[in-house]
Amino acid sequence: MVFGIFVLVLVSTPHAFALDGTHRAELKNARLVNAFGATTPENINTNQQVQISADITNKQDKNQEFVCIVQVLDQNKVPVKLGWVIASLQPQQTFSSAISWTTDRPGTYTAQIFLWDGMKNADALAPELDLKITVS
Repeated sequence: MVFGIFVLVLVSTPHAFALDGTHRAELKNARLVNAFGATTPENINTNQQVQISADITNKQDKNQEFVCIVQVLDQNKVPVKLGWVIASLQPQQTFSSAISWTTDRPGTYTAQIFLWDGMKNADALAPELDLKITVS
């Protein structure tokens, strides 16, 4: 009997379990791609243009505006690139975001990818992704 009442409450109040915080979207598959969208290795050459890309999925049943921010840090944790894409996703839609990057300095870099609901509020929609990049 108690279980039946619990199930009835769950079914009749779906808004009580709405997605919030970092569960509103999914950010996955951080990778480097070339100009044609083909995945490239994380070991690249100096002056080689690549796109830092990730897949974004709106996990909600409503439209979601977002900003996908990519920050590239050098081996000393100094930012060397900052770029972003602002867009909107329909419910359950997936989008592959990409920011172009080129460097003339060899070394080890980390691309940090953030997904926020906007620049003003900066509430995370999904956990951050990191991508290690080696430049020879």
